[in-house]
Amino acid sequence: MKRTVFLRGGSSMALAIALTTGVAHAQQAKPDTAPTEVEEVVVTGSFIRGTPEDAALPVEVIGAEELQKRGSPSTVELLKALSVSSGVLGDTNQFDSRAQGSEGSGSVNLRGLGSQRTLVLLNGRRMAINPFGAAGAGIVDTNIIPAAAIGRLEVLKDGAAATYGSDAIAGVVNFITKKNFSGLEVGADYRVIDGSKGDYGVNATFGKIWDNGNVLVSAGWQHRSKLSVADREWANRPYLSNPEAGWSAAGNPSTFIPLASTTNGLRDPGCSGLSGFPGFSGLTPVCYWHYTPFDNLVEKSDAVQIYGEVNADLSDKTKFHVEVLYAHTDVPDWNTSPSYAALATPTAEASPIAGRYIVPASNPGLIAFMAANPTVTLTSLINGTQSTVPSSVFAFGAINAANRPFGIGGNPKFGYGPSIGARSFDAFRVSGDLQGEFDNGIGWDIALTYSQEVGIRTGYDTLVNRFALALQGLGGPLCDSNPSLPGIQGTAGVGQCMYYNPFASAIPSNAITGAANPAYNSALANNKDLVDWFFKKLSTKQSSRLFVGEAVLNGKTAITLPGGDIAWAAGVQYRRTYFKADYNDISNAAINPCVNTPDFGVTTCTGSTRNGPFMFLGVGNEADNQSDVMAAFGELSVPITDTFQAQLAARYENYGGAVGSTFNPKASVRWQALPWMAVRASAGSTFRGPPDPQTTTTSITSLQGILGVFRAVDIFGNPNLKPEKANTYNGGLLFSVGNFKGSIDYFKFDFKNPIVAEPVAGIVNALYPNGAAGANNCADPAYAALVARFTFNGACGTPTTSIARLKTNYINGAAVKNSGFDFSADYRFDNVLGGEVSVGANATYVSEYKVGATSVAGVVVEKAFDAVGLLNYQTTVVPIPQWKGDVFGEWNMGPHNVRLTVHYIDSYTDQRTAPFLPNYKDTTGAAVTISAGKKIDAQTLTDLAYRVFLPWDTTLTAAITNLFDKDPSYARLDLGYDPFTGDPLGRTYKVGLRKKF
Repeated sequence: MKRTVFLRGGSSMALAIALTTGVAHAQQAKPDTAPTEVEEVVVTGSFIRGTPEDAALPVEVIGAEELQKRGSPSTVELLKALSVSSGVLGDTNQFDSRAQGSEGSGSVNLRGLGSQRTLVLLNGRRMAINPFGAAGAGIVDTNIIPAAAIGRLEVLKDGAAATYGSDAIAGVVNFITKKNFSGLEVGADYRVIDGSKGDYGVNATFGKIWDNGNVLVSAGWQHRSKLSVADREWANRPYLSNPEAGWSAAGNPSTFIPLASTTNGLRDPGCSGLSGFPGFSGLTPVCYWHYTPFDNLVEKSDAVQIYGEVNADLSDKTKFHVEVLYAHTDVPDWNTSPSYAALATPTAEASPIAGRYIVPASNPGLIAFMAANPTVTLTSLINGTQSTVPSSVFAFGAINAANRPFGIGGNPKFGYGPSIGARSFDAFRVSGDLQGEFDNGIGWDIALTYSQEVGIRTGYDTLVNRFALALQGLGGPLCDSNPSLPGIQGTAGVGQCMYYNPFASAIPSNAITGAANPAYNSALANNKDLVDWFFKKLSTKQSSRLFVGEAVLNGKTAITLPGGDIAWAAGVQYRRTYFKADYNDISNAAINPCVNTPDFGVTTCTGSTRNGPFMFLGVGNEADNQSDVMAAFGELSVPITDTFQAQLAARYENYGGAVGSTFNPKASVRWQALPWMAVRASAGSTFRGPPDPQTTTTSITSLQGILGVFRAVDIFGNPNLKPEKANTYNGGLLFSVGNFKGSIDYFKFDFKNPIVAEPVAGIVNALYPNGAAGANNCADPAYAALVARFTFNGACGTPTTSIARLKTNYINGAAVKNSGFDFSADYRFDNVLGGEVSVGANATYVSEYKVGATSVAGVVVEKAFDAVGLLNYQTTVVPIPQWKGDVFGEWNMGPHNVRLTVHYIDSYTDQRTAPFLPNYKDTTGAAVTISAGKKIDAQTLTDLAYRVFLPWDTTLTAAITNLFDKDPSYARLDLGYDPFTGDPLGRTYKVGLRKKF
């Protein structure tokens, strides 16, 4: 059966823009504004085929033709540009816990409700989650989508659990492959990026059509080149311009406290010569150093996707479909700080003073330091006064404070550069279905889908006790003369036993600028074998698997209404999910639970803290979780009149166990009130079950800022999580008058029990309401349970010096109310300069995003707030600009198409208080207030794209993004901008070529 369907882009219609048969078809035909005749299809949001009330659902559809006109943006760029999407994962952002560890993967985040609450489908079927994405929150990796095979993208901007089940709270994004593609098409593209070697890729798609079936095979490879933070001036601000932009007080050069005078401290005099900032953390003299230039704005990566599908008519009424996807993403050189700060401290087995890193009088670095500096200037750690004394004050040794093994000079293990880890993702998916029709006209569809994604993440950190031993001269792989005994059997500095030199004399140069260190002494440089001994690799392998079996019946009833027959669909679904986490031995909590486990065999940790043997990163417990879901669902399409249609849907899902079951109905209507105006509305309930990674008892370690200093935050799973639930509402008007089409939609989400990580900023602010230096609640009995969440170096006190790490959990958080409006409009002008001109706009206005109060350990740590227009750093919400959208103008004549698009993101405010108080000090110790960055300015970026059909079935596309080369808006964050919202690339030039055979 055939049906004429108008295909158009924009949120006003749930209709496909570009059900094309390939670029060749577009080359052979001039642009056609007449209706396109296509086979009856199922539009995202319904299991009922071809019902006219599909337009009751707010679906935006973007086809391959439209993407070409936009300059063929990458999947990340496309999803980030959607007006209905906020807080998209895809650009490197290792300093936010929601993005750490998932470099190389991507996401989509409808309504800003969280990427895990947008259901991502491929050809209407589910995909396994990314095991690392958003700290295991349960998101699908959009970077594994086979872009070259995609024919269109459908975005349902309404809750859809009644149809699709769990995860569709905010909506659905359905990637649909090309249909009826015939021939061979190859393509290549290259993008010029200043400061980078550019991004480029190749792809090929082959299709063959027979009388009773077809085959489609596609392969693509994309390469992204590294773009260093050091290559962007706006990301390299001086300390007193943006102290949060990658400046750390825990460095190397570091601070030393003489054992003979422990109330005084000395900043290593080599700080200034290496371009550090000689400042103060409280009263402690420290050498602030800039760590983000060691990091990247874009990580080097290679991604491959191979996709194939076969369709066959087994009989007049039975069809077979099978599709297979393999994808691999490799990030081989993930760059980070040369080493992490020394948050954990040594035990008595490794240090003369437990809990302190001690530099003995015998350390060659200390001896050379005293010889080169006959006098030193000490600063009182009590009142800040300074005094000049003989350097012999260090003759009894020193405490190495505010330190890390490697900083300004880079890490000798990696050629005096950044520490280098890796990320990789392997995905595999196979899905097959049989569909047909019984003799009584009832259709049936049976499908099986299996998918998996395996992620491997590596990084490096310092073994606490080994580093302390190296300071004592007992370091190195061959120092221990009797490895069969616990501890190190050797003599300090004798034979193979080496000293670690913590002074600036071991640093050849500033690793970023290349400026030579005037205090460097090559005889005192640290031995690479010594570094290899205490600086070890952590490796985590996590896997997620999904099996889905489902069956659907659909047909028409014998009941005929004025608008036609009542149609129905009903089905059942079974889902089984798996999650597995494995760690290498050194990072496995079951093997190395304590600081003193690796070399001393201790497994009963001091204070029962089982954070492992590393300075910063934690260890993990292996996990192997499985869960089952049974579901039944049904739909009715009720054409009450020719102009008024209704659609009803309901779904029951049973998780079993503590999670239980849920029932979710939904109703939607569409009324053609006037020939030029239609009204649509929907209301329903939706839900999301807790994903397997978050119901484990293990943890992940994130790096998060605590009152201006990075600390380790462990996020633990929770086996007692309950399902999230939401009531969703949508109402809109659709307009169609001549060449004008438009829509206005109101949306509302009433969201309860969201699964969130406890808010770090709220926990810290509750315990330290007056900032780093003010009065705190450490001694208040009402906060005892909250204090127990922290690991301190000593007692609960000044947070920047005493906090080592913080424990948080996944919880069912506070209720959320989210509402606003979507707008869409476009108009076509005929016969303009020999062609056609189209103008249009899409925008989303968020009127509210209210979050209820959150309590942790019996304390309200986050008061109720409205997240609209805020950065929402370290809360349970991503950045939510109030306005987001784009306008475009397009001219089309014969083979030529030119499109100009202007993207707009509203300004928003950094809601934090602490960064804008007089919390900072200049080189003299005087207090400084830095007010810049409170408002993150609105962003307006302009893109220009050109497409032309050339002879020999060839298509050329060219695009300039960020035409006016605007920097991203300044934010008081580590990278100097908000990676969830901004674009760090500047002006880029992209050219692509496609050839059809």
